Amino acid sequence: MPEFNDWGVSYSAISFVERALRGHAKVASFERTKDIQFDIELKNGKSIKMVLVDEYTLGLAAIHRALSEFPGIEYIVTCANWNGYTREAKDFGRENDLGIFVAGEFFGALHWTEPKKYCQKDKDGNPIYYYKAA
Repeated sequence: MPEFNDWGVSYSAISFVERALRGHAKVASFERTKDIQFDIELKNGKSIKMVLVDEYTLGLAAIHRALSEFPGIEYIVTCANWNGYTREAKDFGRENDLGIFVAGEFFGALHWTEPKKYCQKDKDGNPIYYYKAA
């Protein structure tokens, strides 16, 4: 049984992510460790490590905390689409080969060959980001 997380991520959010991964067309399998870390095997043979957080505004402090508590993670996903991230957090991710996403973005990114570079677009092709002020 994974350890309880001290990030405030609810069981319902964890369960939602598990169900979404089980039903995702690009996911072959996954294992949940440390309660909120997901080690995901994609059908294309790639493996990724993601940590699920519940930060209304995901900023640099939470990113650095996650990186120190979950060595080797490649994605930090804040668990609700009403959550978001700061511009600095998204920029830090781009500069450090780290995917910073809200949940919906992350599941869309898994369809791409380079998921960390995924960016949702509106009907006119303009990027959609989930920026929030810290």
